[in-house]
Amino acid sequence: MKKTIQIGSSISNTNILIAFTVFLLSVAGLMALYSSSLHVDAPFFKKVFGKQLLWMLIGLFAAFSVVLVQKKVLFDGAFVFYWFGIALLILPYFLGGTAAGTNRWFILGPFHFQPSELVKILTILAIARYLSRNDLIISDFKSLLMPMLLAFLPMAIVFKQPDLGTSMIFLMLVFPMLIWAGARTYHLFIILAPALSIITAFNFYSFFIWVLILIVVLYISKEKIWIAIILFVFNLSLGFVTPVLWNRLKPYQQNRIMTLFNVNVDPQGSGYQVIQSQIAIGSGGFFGKGLGNGTQTHLKFLPEQHNDFIFSVIGEEYGFVGVMVVLLLFFVLIYFLITVAFRLRDRFSSLVVIGVASVLFFHVFINIAMTVGLMPVTGLPLPFLSYGGSFIISCMLMIGLVFNISLDRRR
Repeated sequence: MKKTIQIGSSISNTNILIAFTVFLLSVAGLMALYSSSLHVDAPFFKKVFGKQLLWMLIGLFAAFSVVLVQKKVLFDGAFVFYWFGIALLILPYFLGGTAAGTNRWFILGPFHFQPSELVKILTILAIARYLSRNDLIISDFKSLLMPMLLAFLPMAIVFKQPDLGTSMIFLMLVFPMLIWAGARTYHLFIILAPALSIITAFNFYSFFIWVLILIVVLYISKEKIWIAIILFVFNLSLGFVTPVLWNRLKPYQQNRIMTLFNVNVDPQGSGYQVIQSQIAIGSGGFFGKGLGNGTQTHLKFLPEQHNDFIFSVIGEEYGFVGVMVVLLLFFVLIYFLITVAFRLRDRFSSLVVIGVASVLFFHVFINIAMTVGLMPVTGLPLPFLSYGGSFIISCMLMIGLVFNISLDRRR
């Protein structure tokens, strides 16, 4: 008798709710993009609204295609896919993929493809594959080194392109996956400590407080005294080399960090976007100005309104109510993804879903914090809302991947 895969009957209510939430977010994004391109005199598919609609349809097709791939193929080929992704990240350096002074893109005529968006997904698969090994002792610190390396390699390449925002995502996605796999909190603290030592060293008082916290944690952990001393000296040394690392940042990256602490340092330069974003969101009031009536948006005071600052358009035109609806939808999406991860029985599948949830969460958190001036402008788009072909396709692929590994395929 011929074997069949009954997919339709295996779609859970949670998956349906995830799909519906993604649909609502996509509609909200299209409405904001329609508004931002309302007065643009161009053919339909030359406007950001038309192009985004086309990319969304391509993304849906890609998501459905991923659903049909056998989970065994994803599991067995995870490392092969990962190294293929690393090759994709490097190729723009050799194929003339330079755009706006960066090496992030494959340029094929009018089409630009950013491989780092796809590599996020491939990195999730590789880390989940490694952490699902039966012989892995996750409580052993050495077990954390390979997942960190798998995340660090694409992070370093993307940072060099340069793309600070996307490189941060590679580093951030690995920690929730390690926590989900059962890694010790102390080990994760030790891994994060060098970064915190560098960040806090920009201010004497913050660095002093951090050193006190480090001493307390090392004392409570009751590690061997020589290990504690090495860790303390190493982190203390990093604080003193922070000026060197600062000088290696690009000037625009330095300005973005400085703007975090005071947007008025450069109100006509690096602080301009944040100031205009705050004005746009604040002027929306409770119910907003209405579709197509945002003055900051349509008078073009707000740069990158269709991309990094799409949340500001929503805040101005739909006000507090619109902002809360979007935030609620994102909360619901992340909640349902975590619910799916809890229900999955095998570790690989569960870790993949957590990886997807982590990428989406950090994109949402950093983008919104950026638009209100709580974080530097890092160029991270908002999932399902911001304009961008590579990004919307990768978001759809991630949802398709979740559907794939959460389906109960009965043969």
